[in-house]
Amino acid sequence: DDMYATLVTKGKSPDLDDFRNALNLLQSLYICLGVTCNQVGVPLFAKDNPNSSISDCVDPPDKINLVGYTPTSDAMLQSALVDLDVRTIGTLIEMEAFQTAFDVYSMGRFTRDDDNDYGYVSVKDTAIDYTNVDNMIAQDFANQFGKNFVDDTITASIMGTDDYSDMSPRARRVIAEATMVLILLHQYAIDAMLTGIDYCNKGDQDTYWWDDAVASLIGWAEGTDAGGSTSNGYLFYNIAQYLCRVSGTCNIAGDSEVNRQMMVALTEGKNDLLALKCDSAETYMKDVEVLLDTILVDLVAYYAEQLDDDPSDENNVAHGYIVATSLIPIMEKVSQEAANSIQLNMGKLGVTPMVDGKNV
Repeated sequence: DDMYATLVTKGKSPDLDDFRNALNLLQSLYICLGVTCNQVGVPLFAKDNPNSSISDCVDPPDKINLVGYTPTSDAMLQSALVDLDVRTIGTLIEMEAFQTAFDVYSMGRFTRDDDNDYGYVSVKDTAIDYTNVDNMIAQDFANQFGKNFVDDTITASIMGTDDYSDMSPRARRVIAEATMVLILLHQYAIDAMLTGIDYCNKGDQDTYWWDDAVASLIGWAEGTDAGGSTSNGYLFYNIAQYLCRVSGTCNIAGDSEVNRQMMVALTEGKNDLLALKCDSAETYMKDVEVLLDTILVDLVAYYAEQLDDDPSDENNVAHGYIVATSLIPIMEKVSQEAANSIQLNMGKLGVTPMVDGKNV
């Protein structure tokens, strides 16, 4: 909107400040387009007018701060860009550009490979890349639904096959995005933190994997300010912010208290890795696990209420199904009865949800 007002509304009489501000805004969004300053180059106007005070274009640093978390490795930027991949895949599904969405899912679009300047890390790579034997969340989920459930679900929702063949593109977008955020990146973040702790136990102070986990839970779109963005954000961090707003439970700063506690645990865990306090870092990782589970429980409650009010809303049915599916293996360790109730009321497609009502 700002750029439109500058270059179109005032198109006949923009001054140098207008042009400079519009260029700066455009350059700040290069990353959303998947391009770099070097690829675009210097504007001809700046070349022809060396005294124009047009500032040099600067790409975001690899050690980008996210919502107040300061990394100590180069993992943050590229790992955080997974949120743009998730959003792009979802948008393409809703546009009915299904093959293109699958291409982005399987080949990547925004997250670059650290080991290959011309390569990308895809969401599909992440979906099949759980490697830490201590990642019990991933193992419990695989035991419950099958090792390939995440990849199969995302692929089928993109292409409109299997259980999703009769769903609208909008509902399929919900299935794909929610699976990537609530299941895939959740399990990946735990895997990455565990890997960081393993390196710590070997005497390595590198926080690459821990920073990678943080980025996978927050995403680039949240920005650098503590508390995140009020209008952007697509990953776990944003879900907690949304839930506190709709429930009126945000803290005095307007933030989710769950997020505040999670950011403290993530920061302290990183500091412990740097100090080779590996056991303490593991304790903070377990704190993060509990907080992520809390977000899932709150999200199940939210969609239970939405579905109880309108069980025919296809988008809420899709949301409720994946939210329930993400929580069931975790809940089974706490209460089999509760897990069965979630499965019955929200965890099945093709049947009427919330048969027991929201107060069960």
